[in-house]
Amino acid sequence: MANTHLETINLFFEAYSQRNITGIKQVMDEQVKWIFPGHHPLAGVKSGVDEVVAFFDAMGKIMGESNIKVKKLISGINDDYVVECQHILTNRKDGNNLDHHWCVLWTFRNGKIIEGRHFAGDQHLADSFFCKVYK
Repeated sequence: MANTHLETINLFFEAYSQRNITGIKQVMDEQVKWIFPGHHPLAGVKSGVDEVVAFFDAMGKIMGESNIKVKKLISGINDDYVVECQHILTNRKDGNNLDHHWCVLWTFRNGKIIEGRHFAGDQHLADSFFCKVYK
C-alpha cells in the first residue's frame, strides 16, 4: 500500500501543474513554510501557499531552461516526514550548470504539507548557479 504522505506530495504536484489553487490548498496547509537555503535571490523562507507557489514558479522557470535530469537516490518515510535525496544535473546553453545533490524534507500535520526544507550538497555551488540564472 502506498504511503499517504507520498500520495499527498503527488496530489500537490498534480494540482500545481494544473494551476489548481483549490487542489493545492487541500493538501498544503495555508500557513505552509518552504525553506530554500543559500545566499541568492531564491533563498529564504516562503510563507503561505501563495509564496510557495511563486517559489515553485521561479524554480520551474529556471529548471525548465536548464535541461534538467533528476535521479532519485533514496527516500525515507515515517509518520510525520518524507525525505527525498536526488542527484540534479543541468545542461544549460550558457554553461552555468549544476551537478549536485539535494535533499528535500517534507513535514506533515493532519494529512497536509506544513513545511518543505531543502538541504544542499554543495551550498556554494548552488549559490553561484542561482545567482547567475535568476532573473
